[in-house]
Amino acid sequence: MNRKSKSSHPVVFPSQMGKESQTKHEPTHPRGSSSWPVIAAVILTVLFVIYGIVHYVMNSEPYKLSESFIRQNQAIKAEIGEVDKCDPWFPIEMHPIGSKENAMFTFDVIGKSKQVTEVSVYLQKIQGRWHIVSAYYKDHQGFTKPLVEERRSPTEKSS
Repeated sequence: MNRKSKSSHPVVFPSQMGKESQTKHEPTHPRGSSSWPVIAAVILTVLFVIYGIVHYVMNSEPYKLSESFIRQNQAIKAEIGEVDKCDPWFPIEMHPIGSKENAMFTFDVIGKSKQVTEVSVYLQKIQGRWHIVSAYYKDHQGFTKPLVEERRSPTEKSS
């Protein structure tokens, strides 16, 4: 008895497979379809690192000292009125140099009257305490003016 196969495709043995049968198969997962989880993970990691850095800086002692100094400074109040917001801006630096720790912050300072100025504050840790070494702001004409005269550390005053 000659039985016909129920399948419409003829049976092909491995020794009979040619190139034409290999080209009919499609991959189950096309390339690139799994790249979005990697991209999402990288984005989340970058955001987490940025958040951590911002949180560290904004909760640091020199940052808080700088913001307090700006909010209480009479020259800033005369320039823009009562301070409403101190928004940190670039550049921001915090690092040890030799045996000293230094920090520098730049702020966009917004008054309640919506006037804006830019303030830079330079700090140094001397004998375990942070001190404002110098500070500058830009007046309404764009000129940089000092808020604090530069101070030298006790070791530098020996000249």
